[in-house]
Amino acid sequence: MLFLLIAVLLVVLGFLAWGFDDVLLRDAQGRLLSYKRKLKTADEGALIGLAYGTYSFEIWHRSLFHWKPKLVKKVELEHNKITENAWKVEKLLQENAKNPNAKKFIWATNCEIFEACRGSYFKIVNKLYLLRNSLNDTTVVGTLLLHPTGIYLFENVEKSGWIFGDAEEKFWSATKMNEDRMQGVNFENPILRINRNVEALRRLFENFEGISLHIFSYAVFDDSAVLKQIPENAVSQKIILRSQLRESLQRMFRLASPVYSEYEIDELEKELANYSEHRF
Repeated sequence: MLFLLIAVLLVVLGFLAWGFDDVLLRDAQGRLLSYKRKLKTADEGALIGLAYGTYSFEIWHRSLFHWKPKLVKKVELEHNKITENAWKVEKLLQENAKNPNAKKFIWATNCEIFEACRGSYFKIVNKLYLLRNSLNDTTVVGTLLLHPTGIYLFENVEKSGWIFGDAEEKFWSATKMNEDRMQGVNFENPILRINRNVEALRRLFENFEGISLHIFSYAVFDDSAVLKQIPENAVSQKIILRSQLRESLQRMFRLASPVYSEYEIDELEKELANYSEHRF
């Protein structure tokens, strides 16, 4: 018992000697906002629900040797619709990373999209089930991005090895060495799948007043694939490795003119939410 008490005392003394931080939040006028609740971090998450504007975090350190609080850091953040949206998307991505049932290749693509979109307002929608025609035949959009410069469709292709295919062929092939001999598997042409998805998306929004569709598409392969013989990339349709996706999107964002406002992006997402399994 005495040993336990000594251990507890040492832990308490160690904590006091090391010290702890208090995080205070102030608005642009310097008024203290966090006196009713204790903040753990100085980031966008502490600003969710507050009015948009400029805020500052003050980090004060206190210890056994410096019981009088000492200001060690001051962080100023601009809180707006863009920063709030980015924080929410990042938190969802972090949660998905821990989810054993989440498809890792979709998560990896979403992470690249998120990094490319930093500084912009955007929405990511996963698993869209859209009607292809009046016969209730459906098609699935794996990942869709709503961005000021347009609508981006992503077809995640889980194939490795050497990739061969033509734009008009029904099937492509993935070939790789296995036990000293070449083995190949056929898979559906991702371009044909993308074309079906684009048609279904246009069909969905054909009566959506006031918004025209500016659609770009990507067939995204894992980096374990080697794109040996495939169709050439065009402005509106690209076939790339996942490691190339972020740079390609950033280039597109720089070159393309904005066509959607934040309000229009929200309206498009509201409509797509009726057909989606998951959105950010």
